[in-house]
Amino acid sequence: MVIAPIAGAVSDKIGVRALVVPGLLMQAAGFGWIVYLAAHSSGYAGYIAPFLIAGVGISMALPCISAAGLNAVGPELLGKAAGVMNTMQQFGAVFGIAVATTVFNAHGSLTSAAAVTSGYRPALAVSAGLSILGSAVALGLRRRASRPGTPTHNSLIPSPERIPS
Repeated sequence: MVIAPIAGAVSDKIGVRALVVPGLLMQAAGFGWIVYLAAHSSGYAGYIAPFLIAGVGISMALPCISAAGLNAVGPELLGKAAGVMNTMQQFGAVFGIAVATTVFNAHGSLTSAAAVTSGYRPALAVSAGLSILGSAVALGLRRRASRPGTPTHNSLIPSPERIPS
């Protein structure tokens, strides 16, 4: 609610890679910290900082990925690009949940608190690893080279001077 709109606005100025890579690394760091805390007895207050770090990180990354996908195509393909981006985000979410659930079931169960922790820690560690993998892939993101005659993101928004009376 706070970070995502700011990240979306800033990404237009500095590029998506500058926010996605550190954002996913922050998410991985937060997850890793939570894994560490779960291995050692820690009260609920100890989890606030790692959850904030992970939350800020993913809030930096998600709007930038959407912006990168939509900015990679011309205005005539925005509808198709939006559909593909939405489908891939849904697939990624389902895939991530399936991987985490599989890892949890391989190492733990819901039968006791200790069994939950035994499954929770490796599942979250794998999630942190996937975030690191995502940040490595995001290193390949680049700014779209503007083509002559292609409207930019800001030129698609009508200014008061361009609105017919």
